[in-house]
Amino acid sequence: MRTRIALVCVAGVSSLFLTVAGCGSSSNGGSPGAGDAESDAANSSSGGSSSGGSSSGGSSSGASSSGSNGDGGDATVEPTDGGADAYDATVLVESGTAETGSEASTNEEGGEGGSLASYCGAWTSLTSGTGGGETFVGESVLLTAAATGLDPDNLGYTWTMSNPIGAFGATTNGVGSQGQDEVAGPSDTMQFLCTAPGTTTVTLVVDDGPPPDGGACSSSLSTTTATVTCDAYPSTQVESAWVELTGPNGNNGYTGNVAIARALTAYVATEAGANPCPTITINGGAPVQMTLRAAATTSIAARTVNTAPGISAAAIIGGAAAGGPGKPALFPVSSCEYPLPSGTTSALVAGRSLPVPKANPTKIVVIGDTGCRLQTDNGWQSCNDTNPNGTDTPYPFAAIAAAAAAQNPDLVLHVGDYAYRDNECPAGLGYNCGGSPWGFGWDTWEADLFTPGAPLLAAAPWIMTRGNHEQCNRAGQGWYRFLDTQPFDTGDVHTCDNPAYDDPGAASNSTTADTSCANYSVYGNCTGNWNNPFLVSINSSTQIVVFDTANAKPQSQGQNSAFPALPTGSTSLPTNASSLFFASYESELTTAGCLVGASSAPGCGSPLPFNFWSNHHPIFGYATGTPPANPIPAFPPVMNHVFPGTYFPPPINLALHGHTHDYQAIDFQTGTLPEGGTFQPAATLVSGNAGDILDLAMPYPLPPDAGSSVNNPAAVEVATVGGVQQFASSDNGPPYQNPISDAAVAAGDTPTDNGFGYMVLQFNPGDGGTPATWTSTEYRTDNTIRDVCTIQTSGQMSCASWGIIQPDDAGVY
Repeated sequence: MRTRIALVCVAGVSSLFLTVAGCGSSSNGGSPGAGDAESDAANSSSGGSSSGGSSSGGSSSGASSSGSNGDGGDATVEPTDGGADAYDATVLVESGTAETGSEASTNEEGGEGGSLASYCGAWTSLTSGTGGGETFVGESVLLTAAATGLDPDNLGYTWTMSNPIGAFGATTNGVGSQGQDEVAGPSDTMQFLCTAPGTTTVTLVVDDGPPPDGGACSSSLSTTTATVTCDAYPSTQVESAWVELTGPNGNNGYTGNVAIARALTAYVATEAGANPCPTITINGGAPVQMTLRAAATTSIAARTVNTAPGISAAAIIGGAAAGGPGKPALFPVSSCEYPLPSGTTSALVAGRSLPVPKANPTKIVVIGDTGCRLQTDNGWQSCNDTNPNGTDTPYPFAAIAAAAAAQNPDLVLHVGDYAYRDNECPAGLGYNCGGSPWGFGWDTWEADLFTPGAPLLAAAPWIMTRGNHEQCNRAGQGWYRFLDTQPFDTGDVHTCDNPAYDDPGAASNSTTADTSCANYSVYGNCTGNWNNPFLVSINSSTQIVVFDTANAKPQSQGQNSAFPALPTGSTSLPTNASSLFFASYESELTTAGCLVGASSAPGCGSPLPFNFWSNHHPIFGYATGTPPANPIPAFPPVMNHVFPGTYFPPPINLALHGHTHDYQAIDFQTGTLPEGGTFQPAATLVSGNAGDILDLAMPYPLPPDAGSSVNNPAAVEVATVGGVQQFASSDNGPPYQNPISDAAVAAGDTPTDNGFGYMVLQFNPGDGGTPATWTSTEYRTDNTIRDVCTIQTSGQMSCASWGIIQPDDAGVY
């Protein structure tokens, strides 16, 4: 597909730059021509760097055509600076790459306007990024400006549009509002998300600080414009399509697995109110239109969020702040769905073949914490660096998704935390994340899940576990639109759009439920932060309970302005039957036990040889600390109340988690029940190292005061066999991610193996006298093996490499 970019060339002043035959910057005042373009490729005007063209000492990495951050979109970026010396040149661009060159024209500092005042900036170039493909509504154009001034580090950039057909990445006010990046430095990359078809003039004004009273800057130096045109999304394309599994949850009436085909589209039907969803073809039959789950909208009001711009994570966690107004979540894409009938062998949506469920899955990829972290004072990541070994802070999920897809899995289990780009990429700190989308709308979900995870979404059906980053005051709105398996609530209660419905009562320690809305849970509370567990049958020997603990961590509570502030102690949440926090989870745990056969009550399920459990936060696992501690201390007491001593429903023999950004494998010694008798605690595997910044490495062996993460060593204590503690973890090393740069080494950091990876579970059916087992293999990003463990039906687990698995340690392999 070709993107047409029309350029206007002006002697001395230009606004968007691609080198084309017959179009260049002339420094001698004459008409620019082909000869000037060729000579300028070797020598930039005013002595600037020539790596792609620059002036006034400003640098440019090379201008390029308009592009996108996703599957496509036909965005035309067209400068509008005209005048007597201007003429038009047209360039055809194939897949976002200029066919005729890549030099950027320049705005010469000083020029006719004289020298710059201390508070004035002068733009030197404006280019559009190369995302590849076309940019339709629902996709983004990256605009990169370079500028100069007396204090280059203080330069600010203000972006406005004449026609509100999109949103700038820096804005916190939604569609049509200006984007502003102050103290951004010599360059600024601005995302423009197309939300409606049309054309708009983008105006950029550069400053070098606030002007004094009566001060003014030359517009020919500080101001430039470009035209952005967004095309309507075609009806024959989808942004993403996948299949996810759900099952009985205690009140949905399901008796077995249900496979749901999902698709996302930015297409808008020409007839008002018509269904914009694509058709799906099942088993080669007649196409059937998918059902609209959630309609596209860019008018959801901004809501209170946990990590609001300008509020630090430390203030939130420490209780000094209770969130604040966030950036509006824009969803210019519609979510569509269709339940796949039993016996489906093929499904086709918009030319894409969907991965349909297999009758007896035996191979499961397990991944978690896959987003790229952008959070004020709680970690930044180079989201634009997808090479796992590229920088101090790479974002490796695309590489991991491709490697995991190559394993040809039958299922994918995501253990939670899909979206992490809470705040805008900071300027001047050296992170390669400029122009990244941020907030909690479609563009961040596309960047964190649907684009990097595309190969894995196409490889197998997914089981989705909700993480704390999908709670209502974070990315919960996208969770319900895209991934939640329940029907979408058009009444706006169970959507996270309205913070009044975040929690089930009038306060975090309420004893009276709010039952004024529809019953979206077995306990009848109005809330978007709690969900029923559900059961998925994996094969004839294995089933898995999927449990939502998104709101079970103390810092997740009380961010709603209607709620009182919580005490700062991490275990100070109410943990008794008089609180809704307790009662809500007690009800859901009871339902989970019934689903997996822990109860003989009518309508309950039956245990199988393998009964897995997935929730986001490790229950028996560890978070980095001194000593390592339970990452969710308020929740195990509820579990212990419902299932005394065992915490999990007794049939559970393997628990799968994320949340801690590492790999963990833990086997436990035999536990003692409160009434006497013994049991085997469920083995624990943590797979939270597929994207986000890695946690600090754990100590090994775990110190004596950390042997039981639930502070109940009689019931749950890490096993020691032959003097070897049965605990394994990845060597994440200091500081958080690695390998690290030469500069970081010079600063005192220690290079080590990067701890990113993913897990594969393989079922071994056994025969005769050989019992069935599951094998877990932890892979590094290059598909070398970090560890292998074998899980028995008893809940015991043995691993090849106990301890902290060192760089390139291949164990016995």
